[in-house]
Amino acid sequence: MTQLNELALDSTSLLSDSLSSDVASIVLDQSQVQFYAAKLKMDKAFLNLVLVNVATGINQFRLHLAHTRLKGDIDIINLYGETEKIDALQKQTMVRLERRFRSVLKTDKFWDQTATWILLRLDQWHREGLMPSDCSVVGVLSLESGDDLTDSDEWRESLVTSACAFHTASQWLRHLNLSGHSAAEIDKLLGVKSVAAATREPLFQDAEVERVATGYPILTGAQALINSQWEDGEYPYWKKLVGEGFIQHQIVRQSPSNQQIELVPGKAAWEIIQQFGPEAAYVFLIFSSYATDSEEPWAEQIRLKGTDLIRLFGWGKRTDITIAQKLKKIGHLVELVCSLSVLVSNINIGAKRYNVERGAMWTLEGLGYAGQLALTMDINQPDSPTYEAGEPDELYIKVRPGVWTEKFLNASDASAKEALFQYGYLAKSTLQINPYRQRLASKLAIFLTIMSRIRDDGRYEVRTLLERLEPKDLLENVQEDRLRRIKLINQWDSALLTLKELGWEIDFDQATYPESIRPAWSLSDDLDSGYRPRNWLATWLRAIVIIKPSVKIQEKLGGHIPVALKPSRTPAQPPLLTSEAIQAALDAKGMTKAQLADALQVDRSLVTRWLKGQRTIQPKHRTRIKALLGDFDGQM
Repeated sequence: MTQLNELALDSTSLLSDSLSSDVASIVLDQSQVQFYAAKLKMDKAFLNLVLVNVATGINQFRLHLAHTRLKGDIDIINLYGETEKIDALQKQTMVRLERRFRSVLKTDKFWDQTATWILLRLDQWHREGLMPSDCSVVGVLSLESGDDLTDSDEWRESLVTSACAFHTASQWLRHLNLSGHSAAEIDKLLGVKSVAAATREPLFQDAEVERVATGYPILTGAQALINSQWEDGEYPYWKKLVGEGFIQHQIVRQSPSNQQIELVPGKAAWEIIQQFGPEAAYVFLIFSSYATDSEEPWAEQIRLKGTDLIRLFGWGKRTDITIAQKLKKIGHLVELVCSLSVLVSNINIGAKRYNVERGAMWTLEGLGYAGQLALTMDINQPDSPTYEAGEPDELYIKVRPGVWTEKFLNASDASAKEALFQYGYLAKSTLQINPYRQRLASKLAIFLTIMSRIRDDGRYEVRTLLERLEPKDLLENVQEDRLRRIKLINQWDSALLTLKELGWEIDFDQATYPESIRPAWSLSDDLDSGYRPRNWLATWLRAIVIIKPSVKIQEKLGGHIPVALKPSRTPAQPPLLTSEAIQAALDAKGMTKAQLADALQVDRSLVTRWLKGQRTIQPKHRTRIKALLGDFDGQM
């Protein structure tokens, strides 16, 4: 029997056109098709029409199975009303149905052919003055083909779109093959009966990459899990300045029974922080990816199975630990990730207002182990066998995204639309980097996955990356210890090689990254890397490395949304003023950071933060810096 959560169809092909021969020969402008396809995909109205028709069709079949359909004219039954009556048109059911067709909806071909279907019929209607015959759906539009309805383009488009949604839903219903399922399964599909929600479909079922949001809470949350740059205090915290506000993470304890959270103080918090690492960040990114595809993530519970995560992490071939130990490790990682809180502080100087909101990044609503019962026998009581729980063979995870998603992942919040465009792509291979053998590679892959959308040129200073990923005292220690310096650059070269082997594009800036300190694997056979020059550390830390994700991911990032559909209210951003450019200009002018700070009348620590990439340079300061240092390297 075909499972309900599988869709084995090529639903990108709509019903064959029945247009008149001269109209059918029309070749549409591809840019028009792509624009319209993007519009259909983005505003969700067409998809909702399809899903309502699918739900209504499923309920029609359900009524047939239950023998509740009336005899005679089927139009006596108001199928839409009957479907609405059983709450099958509620948001949760629509989300479940949409997930069934996820693999189809993710294809550009489906949206392009849908747009083509609609545009051709609108063109036919305009040319002939009559509604196309396949746009008059009996019982839905209650109109007859050939009627001269109205001159309104909006009305025509509404009718054609509704007909397209009806035909698409009819095709999807055929491929669901409802006749092969029981009444109980149909009820479950519509959410009619109270049944345990199914676990989410595992990621990477039909693709090697999955979409993941890259907004600030996700960027800072991932960093908090991998770079150990926590500050001490009564309640230890990880903090990043963002604009005029900041985002702060702390450690919380929460109970799955009541979802109450409380801050964990001092030593107890540090014991949790010390257990953070790339594997916890992998779980964090998986949660983020699931939340990215949900229209209201804060209202939807994410349900996962531990065995799916074991396969995703590539632990299936590990023989050093049992399946039970793997599941317990997964459970522990989930608990670690759910101990991370987020506090978003927005400060509006102009309006003299501030807003602070704290909550768990991920609310843990259930962590349940399951396994076989083992029969035991007491030799002193042979007639009284007992059962004991054996080792678990499955773990059921229930997590809900925190309230921060209402601001950063809210499809209905017009003010958050821009944030919704901030997503990148998580590669399956990233989750399978062994963090014990390739610690720095795993951290780089996590951080760069999120940064790929933000830094599309892929240019990073070596020092900046190390400061983002490693403990604060690392660079201070390597200055004094030759062996540590050598170990660090060897780890770096090995990490870059790991990323390259996984499909990342690695290149080196000709001006700042000399061949004498580049990885041996990056040099041609006729070049001998030899020995690194004296005082190579300073040159290496200032060197620029260019790291971009795979070509496939770059294509997806580049094709996110047509320019014409981007919010027009968002002003174009000027080129970034990089820390490398400022430092180079200071050196050229013979100025120090302190002198620049005095000239700008700002605190010297602010200049340091600019040079470390820890603080955004405001427009008023950009203008002053340009006046002081000049327009250099085209960076300003």
